[in-house]
Amino acid sequence: MAKPLIICRNLDITYNKGKSNEFKALANASTDIYEGEYIILFGASGSGKSTLMYAIQGSLPPGGGTMLIGGEDIYSIPVDERIYFQRYVMGIIFQSFNLIGSLSVLDNVALPMIFCNADKPTRERRAQSLLERFGVGHVSHKIPSMLSGGQQQRVSVARSMVNDPKILLADEPTGNLDSISTQQVMDKIDEINTFDKRTIIMVSHNAAHLRYAHRVYYLKDGYIVREVVNPQRKQIKPVKEGETIVTELEQLARLFPYDSIESLRVKSLVNFVTQEYTFSQLERLEKAMEYFISGKIDAQAAIKTIVLPYERGGVGISEKEARRMVHVAGTMLNQADDIRRFRRQYDQAHTFFGQDKLSERLRDHLLTVHKMKLTKKQDENLVEVIADRVVGVSGEDEFNERISKSVSGGGMGLSPDEADDITRYFEKIIAQGVDVSYKS
Repeated sequence: MAKPLIICRNLDITYNKGKSNEFKALANASTDIYEGEYIILFGASGSGKSTLMYAIQGSLPPGGGTMLIGGEDIYSIPVDERIYFQRYVMGIIFQSFNLIGSLSVLDNVALPMIFCNADKPTRERRAQSLLERFGVGHVSHKIPSMLSGGQQQRVSVARSMVNDPKILLADEPTGNLDSISTQQVMDKIDEINTFDKRTIIMVSHNAAHLRYAHRVYYLKDGYIVREVVNPQRKQIKPVKEGETIVTELEQLARLFPYDSIESLRVKSLVNFVTQEYTFSQLERLEKAMEYFISGKIDAQAAIKTIVLPYERGGVGISEKEARRMVHVAGTMLNQADDIRRFRRQYDQAHTFFGQDKLSERLRDHLLTVHKMKLTKKQDENLVEVIADRVVGVSGEDEFNERISKSVSGGGMGLSPDEADDITRYFEKIIAQGVDVSYKS
């Protein structure tokens, strides 16, 4: 049976020990990491994930416990041997790039090879080859400040690979990047794991990254609180038959990464008693709706995707229900478009132009959907309540409260259930129609 490449046993690390600001950053941490695995250390800021990574890197000696890499205790070997280990076995990608501003991109990538006694032609050939591979070969002559953040991080990735390390460490490598650059960097790191067969250990607090990993160690307050296997990746770590059962909790852990195991179990039960679809079906349904909302597919294509059997990549829902879902979504999106147009005009000019007209259209829509008939006074009150909610004068709770009030009190005199139904539906339209950016 294969043996772990990295073994951590009961690691303890305390900063400023014995002082008034003593802080236990890592407590009793144990991990087994196998060659070729993609491991993510996940948790909030201060959870201990970076501390664990730098302990593995060999630069943060633990106060207690054992750290073995390739069968060797890296903290028991002489310092010069540990430096050799860090130089040839480990590569590292930093969140802040750590490129030298006075050197060209090519020289930044080639720099680690100087300490390996490689001659200049060899260094430059290797550096240029990696820069080409990671899509930044054309800027090798420039200095880092002339590059975008995404380009700088890809240069950092190239530098981390220049000595052909077995283990690649990545400390929040996309923390300073936009979404497009993040995707590019994550894809390159995944490529290094998949095609170069390098062991990846990444520190992250971004739940979107979890799908890349074979396994995820969740840390909280210096403790490893759980280990979650990614069922979508073929596992490298040997597992005895019956030792591990991949359950719905692994899927929920990726959707709700900061929840406790107890909370995930509750979500699983609540899903079962309140919904007829599995979490896997809901994930695919969300993807179909995402494409529909963004305009990548039309209504008919969305329906086909939802109806397609689950085994063939669809959701596996009946055609009647699929048509109902897409019709409701499309109708709500049309109303949301009106709100979006109004909000943009309102934010730019801060005027109430068009408010009454929009509120009347939304009123008509709500009455049609909920099959309601109102008196003249109820009608007037509803238009006013809608207007205040769209502009932002009132919130969701106040909207609900006002339509529950008596007609003479400015409301509609609805029962609690009726008010809840209308509020829930209207808030879905609001959510689709308000650009989050306007709040920043």
